[in-house]
Parts: sequence; C-alpha cells; structure tokens
Amino acid sequence: MTANIYQANAATRAFLGPISALARQRSTWSPELLAGVIWRALTHIRAHRQVRELLRLPALAETSRTNPRFAFKYLTHDYLARGLTTPQRAACFLHHYRRLHAALPDRLFRQALRGDIILHEMYVDGTRFTVSMGLCKTWDKEGELSLNLHVDGEIVFLMSFTIIPGSVVKSDAPEVLLISRLQGMKGSYREIHRATRALHNIAPDALLLAALQGIATAFGIREIAAVTAAKQSSGTKDSATAFKQAYDDFFSGLGISQSPAGFFLTPVPIEAKPLATIKKGHKIRTKEKRAFKQWIQSACAAFFAEQMPA
Repeated sequence: MTANIYQANAATRAFLGPISALARQRSTWSPELLAGVIWRALTHIRAHRQVRELLRLPALAETSRTNPRFAFKYLTHDYLARGLTTPQRAACFLHHYRRLHAALPDRLFRQALRGDIILHEMYVDGTRFTVSMGLCKTWDKEGELSLNLHVDGEIVFLMSFTIIPGSVVKSDAPEVLLISRLQGMKGSYREIHRATRALHNIAPDALLLAALQGIATAFGIREIAAVTAAKQSSGTKDSATAFKQAYDDFFSGLGISQSPAGFFLTPVPIEAKPLATIKKGHKIRTKEKRAFKQWIQSACAAFFAEQMPA
C-alpha cells in the first residue's frame, strides 16, 4: 500500500511540476489555454505517459527543463495543423522524436535541439548563403524542426517540418515529412531578393523544399506532405489571401495535389513538369535551375549520409 501511494505521489509530482512552470508563463499561456491543456492531458493520460517516458531521454529532458511548454505543446489545438485530434498530435510528436533519436548520432541529435546544424554553405559574389536545420523556437507549435536560409548569418526565410506517421495525412507511406510553415522574416525583403537573384533565381521556398527532399532521401522517407492555407495553424481571415499564395499557390504550382485528408501530398523526389511544357526561350534557364536544386538536394542528403550510422 505504501509503495502504491509513493508511486502515485511521484506520478502527481511529475505531472504537476511542469504544469506549474507553464502556469508561470502567463505571457504565452493564458489560464484558458492552460486549463484546456491540463484537461486534454488527463483525458489522454496514456499518450501523455508515453510523451513523459520519451522525455526521459537526456537530450529531450534538458530541452523540456529549459522550455516547460515543450512537453505540452502537442496538447494545444493548433499544434502542427488545424483539425488534428489529440491522439494524432501525440502520435506526431512521439514519432518525430523517436525517429530522430534512432537515426542521428547523439551529438547531432543534441545539436539539432540546442541550435542550428549547418547542412550546406555557398559563397556568391562575397555573400555567404547557408542552409541550416534546428529546433523550431519562437513558433514551435508550427513544427518541430526548421530549415533556415541565412544571408551572411541572418535567417531570412524558413520552412518548418516534422516527421509524422503517414496515416495522419491518409498516406499509405509509413511516415512522411509534414511541412507546416513557410515564412520570410519580417524586414528581410532585400536579403530575400538578393538571395533569389544570386541563387539562380530560385525563390527561398523552392530552395528549402529541395533541401528537405535531400533530408527525406537520407532518412529513407518516400513522401512529403504540406498544410493548406486553411489548415495552417496561424492563419486568420485577414491573412487568408497571403496564406493562399504562400501555401496553396506554391504547392499547386508544383503540380502537387491534395490527399483525402486535405493536405498536399507528393512522392520524393517531386516530379518536375515536362520540359516540353516550358515556354520557348526558358528551357535553358529551367534546366540550370533544376540542376542547382538537385545539387542542393544532393548536398543535404550527403551531409546526413556522412553523419548517420550505417
């Protein structure tokens, strides 16, 4: 009896300790949001126990200590995408970190959680362009990892993604990379324009999508999914037009269709439009752009192939 009481008290402390830390973050966690998170944790206690067990891994335990919301963000309604159920959100969180932990050497796993990993670096006319990957920070509800394009050390554009079970987006693949955020940094228009011109007139979203395909290749992931504007977790009525351009127009323009679950879904590598459909006079430039994106994709795949155990 005494042992059972001790175990119950220990479980209560393990749950209430992080919750009390969240309660002190009033600027980002309102009483209403906190109450909803607690309710969903208690009504999905098995999933939350699995998350707590996962967070015993030393690298994740450290992340959870420095960021109390880390262990609970999957319990927010808008985690990753609108419309996901609590079990789906938990499955995404668990799958992502189990997969990363199993695939990456501990040193690289910790580096991804603490800061940025430089995947590829280019110098063009004295300007340094870098593609990096690291844990999503400020907007962590919109994805677990972020691919970042830097211009001379400053992030100007990012793409957030998470490794999730394919079933969440109604894919037959066992797992997919879910893109949940595309965004240029405020005040970075000139740098984004400079990067586009310097890098074969390839827009940052297309460049980072090439890098993501390289990551998919290295991890053996066969499909990429992406949120629609309607499912993007930060979308509002006022931002509907901008989000449609950023998400729906971008992915539809690549010939990517939506799955029955309402996500864009494509095999890796993404099939390019036939050159016969390209306007006369643009074919040479199109070939150059495709070759450059393939180079970025191969470079990112090679980075992980060198780092990951055979």
